[in-house]
Amino acid sequence: MALSDYLKGPQHKARSVELEAELRVSGRRCASIEAELTALKDRYAELQELAKKYGAMDAAEVQREIYAERRVLQTVKDAVVEAKREAATVAAQVKELRDQVLVLEETLLLESFALYLPKFKLASTAEYKLRLDMIRAKQKDMIKLGTAATGNMNWEVNGKKSEGKKLVTDMVKLVIRSFNNECDSCVDNVKFDNVELGERRIRQSFDACNKLGRVMTVGLSEEFLRLKVDELHLAHEFQIKRQEEKEEAKRIREELREQQKLEQEIRAVREKITKERKHFSAALKELHIRLAKATSVEDHEALKAKIVEVEAGKAALDGEEKLIDYREQNAKAGYVYVISNLGAFGEGVYKIGMTRRLDPMERVDELGDASVPFWFDVHAMVFSDNAPSLEAKLHERFAAGRLNKVNGRKEFFRANIEEIEAVIRQHYDPVVEVVREAAAEQYRESLRMALPSPAIQQAEHAAASLAEAACTV
Repeated sequence: MALSDYLKGPQHKARSVELEAELRVSGRRCASIEAELTALKDRYAELQELAKKYGAMDAAEVQREIYAERRVLQTVKDAVVEAKREAATVAAQVKELRDQVLVLEETLLLESFALYLPKFKLASTAEYKLRLDMIRAKQKDMIKLGTAATGNMNWEVNGKKSEGKKLVTDMVKLVIRSFNNECDSCVDNVKFDNVELGERRIRQSFDACNKLGRVMTVGLSEEFLRLKVDELHLAHEFQIKRQEEKEEAKRIREELREQQKLEQEIRAVREKITKERKHFSAALKELHIRLAKATSVEDHEALKAKIVEVEAGKAALDGEEKLIDYREQNAKAGYVYVISNLGAFGEGVYKIGMTRRLDPMERVDELGDASVPFWFDVHAMVFSDNAPSLEAKLHERFAAGRLNKVNGRKEFFRANIEEIEAVIRQHYDPVVEVVREAAAEQYRESLRMALPSPAIQQAEHAAASLAEAACTV
């Protein structure tokens, strides 16, 4: 080995390392190329198989294969279209069924009843009944004239127009009868909480009947539908007006009963005054006779004092008679009362009413009869020259707390007794006496009696103590 080769040893070593690295890279590339070659060979084999398969087929066979595949594709497309059509049909049926489930909507209609606006606003039930008779007469006329429902009379059955006409006529009768039955059911059962539901049922029945007669072009007229809807609303408003007239008649009967009782009280008081005046007159006459016969000064003075006392009693009768005359002449004078019934209606509920009785407590006692479990407690009793006006103003002031907002004759309000007192003192009677806390004696005593007896309480307490001791042990 030459010295120069020895000296170049490190260079050769480095070159050897580089060549080894290049060799490893080349080896990896070779492996990759071999893998690609294997994949190409496999692909080549697949192509050869396909070539053998389709190469063996002539052009007609290839065309038939393509046609068969296209038919399969078209069948799939038709199935998709049919599935979409069935889905649409099912969705329509579901919507129709949901629309027919109308009973579930009655609770919502109850809440919206207060928003019902009358369509006719007639003054009395007699006018409503007359209008109902007119509408029903129009319906009969439309049926007789053939305008309630129409159909194509040019139909032929077995080549005969007469039989076709008879078939269409029968179909018209069937449609009208079916529609009338549904409408009559709605009208007969209309109430305060289902008038809107009834109108929807009538309109849906109208659409359903027209759908059934579509093949023969048989259909109900819009005018006939309008008459049926008007009949429904008239029947509904007739019931409302009849109830209002009943309430008004009841109010008038109560006023007459109050007036009769007032007259009875006035008559009884006048009879009492007349009787007592006769007694006083007889007593004065006797005292004057005795005074004329009196001989001693003491008897004379005593009789004079007794005469003054009897004359004062007679003058009091005159004042009482003037008050009776005033109450009899002033029909609006009376008492406005504020009462409560803690056991029946709970805390914070007050009845604000009015009576023209000479003794207003008689009216309060009547209200606490068998219809409520406890007597009413009086919080305020205000005399007024115009009691109806005072009552109306108090009702208006506390209208937001009225419990029955439909029937104005139910005079119960949820309010604060301090606020009621402030309103009465500020505007009507500054010295009115108001009882803020209801005694409710019978109610409170009933609660006390419902509690366990002391013996039972002691036994329960002892049992609880024993159980606690046993648990501790």
